[in-house]
Amino acid sequence: MDARCATLRCATLLCALLLLVHTGTEAAVITVQSNSSTNILVGNNITLSITYNTTKDPTVSWSKDSVSMAKWSKASTEVLDANKQKIIGNGSLLIYNSTKGDSANYLVRVEALGDTDGTLRFPVTVYDPVTNVSVSQSPEAVNENAPVVNLTCSAATGGMTYAWTKDEKSLTNDSSYVLLDGGQMLQIILPKRTHNGNYSCNVSNPVSSNTKTRMLSVSYTDSLSGGAIAGIVIGSICGVILLIGLIILVIFCIRKRKKGEKEKKLAQSHKEAIRTVSGTTLSPDDPAYFTLNNIMYRSSSISMGSYIMKDLDNTSDFVRNISPIPPPSQIKVKKATQV
Repeated sequence: MDARCATLRCATLLCALLLLVHTGTEAAVITVQSNSSTNILVGNNITLSITYNTTKDPTVSWSKDSVSMAKWSKASTEVLDANKQKIIGNGSLLIYNSTKGDSANYLVRVEALGDTDGTLRFPVTVYDPVTNVSVSQSPEAVNENAPVVNLTCSAATGGMTYAWTKDEKSLTNDSSYVLLDGGQMLQIILPKRTHNGNYSCNVSNPVSSNTKTRMLSVSYTDSLSGGAIAGIVIGSICGVILLIGLIILVIFCIRKRKKGEKEKKLAQSHKEAIRTVSGTTLSPDDPAYFTLNNIMYRSSSISMGSYIMKDLDNTSDFVRNISPIPPPSQIKVKKATQV
């Protein structure tokens, strides 16, 4: 009886100690981290590296879209497709030669005795490379102020996002440009000669990109508007009127100048100096001009020069009819004048 009581007491004490230990220790939470990229170019390997904080012996399990594919512990490794997948390091996953079919949601779970499980999700996407980018134009021939012209960008593979530039400057929606179909089409409203240039479309995805450039040429003519034509006509008429007025003014000035020169010459001719036998010239302003020895003929502009006169005026008809008179002993010299 005493032996049974002692055994019961020991068992009770042991249970109490175990309960005390269990209630006094909290379970650790496993944290799983990774810096691996989930955007993969088709054909490349997929490496999903992980780290975790447990110090106990963990068990790492991998699944793809909730389907188990691999399990690893320090004691053993299980892989669903050994030719395609491999566990590396401390339970990280390596997938060879990725294909589009490898795009999926991958989940890793890390377990350890007495710790709370840690999980991490990898949304992996495998992309094709961007190839054969092209830019088409509609209509092919564009005249200035046509309604619209459309530039459409496309790629044979890998296209996801589209970005447009003109002469290396980015284009966005504004009064002239409209991006349609997710940016795949660039629409130019009322194209003008200023829209001429090189338009480039960049097609890209997270792991690949490619660019294609097309030159847009907008045809135009230098035709004049009605207002411009009217302005030219009015300007031409005004120019002709001004030219005629200028010609008339020039003719008037020339005639006035000639008339002035003629009047000046006539006045000069009336103011010529008096000629004498000795060649002495007197101006009408000279007092000697009016002496008794000078004869003025104001109504005549013909120079009479110097001549010899007798006591009688032999220039008259009366003298011519008289018989000659013997010459006197002294000849007097008369001075003729010219006005």
